[in-house]
Amino acid sequence: MKKTVLASALALAVTGAFAPSAAAGGYSYFRAGFENVTYDEHYPGISSSVTVTSPVINTGGLYYVNPFLDFSLEALATFSPGSSQEDWYDAKGLMQTNKYQYLRTSTNALLHFKMTPQWRIVAGPAFSYQTHKRFGKESFRPPLPEGTHEFFTNTWEETSTDIFLDMGIAYDTGTLSNASPWQYQFRAIYGLPIWSYTTNTAAGLEEATFYESGHRANLEAGFSYRVYPGVSVGAFFNATYENREQSDVVIVTVDDKRYSAVVPEADTWHYSAGVQLLWNF
Repeated sequence: MKKTVLASALALAVTGAFAPSAAAGGYSYFRAGFENVTYDEHYPGISSSVTVTSPVINTGGLYYVNPFLDFSLEALATFSPGSSQEDWYDAKGLMQTNKYQYLRTSTNALLHFKMTPQWRIVAGPAFSYQTHKRFGKESFRPPLPEGTHEFFTNTWEETSTDIFLDMGIAYDTGTLSNASPWQYQFRAIYGLPIWSYTTNTAAGLEEATFYESGHRANLEAGFSYRVYPGVSVGAFFNATYENREQSDVVIVTVDDKRYSAVVPEADTWHYSAGVQLLWNF
């Protein structure tokens, strides 16, 4: 949790360190809303599903470089994560439930290659840090055979750290000083991880590192209306799909017994919406 708070604080501070030029264009923004996350894991014979809603904050800006190039930087963080019940199923039906919390911080940087003043091809790196916290486990199956280690008890956290390379297209009015008081934003982005690993605090897995791959896709839209010179207010919507492939097998040893461990394949759907404040002074 401390690492997550530090990462989000650093990202928010970095985005605030830049100041767009009102004369050339660009703007800064702050967003607040709610994110609905559905997380599904898949492993042969076993699957899980959970949906949780939490408030999120998002800050960043679009920065003018020259008539052909802009730069954007943004940071997102879960704020006061909500909790929900995660259900696990096998061939016989419901096998386990537990409480679940989801926490995410991310920082995204994009170069905007302007085909027109509004339409852009965008590309850049993104850092993502996701934590799946589980507790309050209740099992509906007989206990494991005597002498078999029980990995998942009490509270355990699975954390994924990823660096993505994102590419896509975007439409952005690019300034808050147009003759029209309306400002519009749209992005469609596809990303591939160039570095990705997962760790787990479950008893017996603390020293294991799981490497995996996957992909993600994102659609984002927003609009705002100028209420004062250099100040606009509006709303945004964001939808993201992320696939994590099953990791390589890691051998762990507990009490002189060897176990094969993997991080299963997972699909995550993010839907967020809220209000936004844009400014350029």
